[in-house]
Amino acid sequence: MNIIFKNKNGFTLAELLVTITILGLVLGAIYEAYALNQHAYRKGEVSAELTQNSRVILERMTREIRQAKGIATDLSAASTDATSTIEFEDGHDISYVHYVHYFWDEVDETIKREVVAYYFSISGNPNSTSTYVAWDATPPVGESLENCTLEGPDIIGEYVTDLKLWKSEGINIYLTFKKGENSINLSTKVFGRNL
Repeated sequence: MNIIFKNKNGFTLAELLVTITILGLVLGAIYEAYALNQHAYRKGEVSAELTQNSRVILERMTREIRQAKGIATDLSAASTDATSTIEFEDGHDISYVHYVHYFWDEVDETIKREVVAYYFSISGNPNSTSTYVAWDATPPVGESLENCTLEGPDIIGEYVTDLKLWKSEGINIYLTFKKGENSINLSTKVFGRNL
């Protein structure tokens, strides 16, 4: 007895291959959209981190430079001869003479801050605020002008690939930040209240 089935409810091989191909294309497109979204999210996260670093550095530097009693660093008048360090007399705490020093650490790609003081080699004491003198004080005969670090150096910000400082109608600060593929260039001009 031969039984012949006339009901064809299955898929042919061609239909199955077309379905698998379409499913593969849809899943591939979904994965690509997800990967693109993740890449954009990471890039935005890095950009936010760079912006935060730049904001912290610029706010702190500008606030302290604005209050400075005097600039010890000889700043050029042109950006082409700019320096990557600045030292100025602290205008916040005037109980004794001391200087704030900001500098770019090229190796670590960071901006660092330290507080320094100057004293005479024999008559001064690096541990006594009463013997601190100005950075340009003339030492007595037979002595030399020495300096000591009172605080720091402390890291203020990271991912800094360039710092330029020059004096032209105020103190100009130019910073470049880079992390991965993202980079930010920022500049500002500071006018000191006591300068």
